[in-house]
Amino acid sequence: MMVYKVSFLRRMAPLILGFLLILGCAETFEPPGTVREWLPTQDRQTMDLSGMFKTVEGEDVPLINPNADSQVVFLNMWATWCLPCLEEMPAMASLYQEFSDEGLTMVAVSSEDPEVVRDFLEDHPYPFSILLDPEDILALRFEVMALPTTFIIDSQERLALRQIGSFDWDSPAMIEQFRPLLADD
Repeated sequence: MMVYKVSFLRRMAPLILGFLLILGCAETFEPPGTVREWLPTQDRQTMDLSGMFKTVEGEDVPLINPNADSQVVFLNMWATWCLPCLEEMPAMASLYQEFSDEGLTMVAVSSEDPEVVRDFLEDHPYPFSILLDPEDILALRFEVMALPTTFIIDSQERLALRQIGSFDWDSPAMIEQFRPLLADD
């Protein structure tokens, strides 16, 4: 009987997580120029960025390039059906273009069907990496309960900021907050 319950829960976990993510599509209403509260360096916890993920073409790839020099990682959990996710993506693209030459790596991860994401990207191309996590490894690992959720990870792979809900990533205030993080690396 106990084996059945554990097996049932394992099979249902992705469904339950998906349902919670649908209910948790989060929109943040904040005035322009809002300043985020970054975690102090001494309070930052290491993030496990391991694992293999899929490109929309089905290729297995790591979340971040293991051969790259130290990098700040902008990790965004999103879905094509999540309006707040879609609203923040142009600002993400602008932030990425501003700092990609200074060590910012940006990855947006979806657990959706590859064809759905591929079709979406045909009409909405972005300059940053889009990966698929069909088993919701990252959502489970990082306890993501709403979309979008973004993690800013410093060059030592420690969480510097967690943002639940959409955000104006290319605002002048946010750009100024990114400069010291990238300069430390």
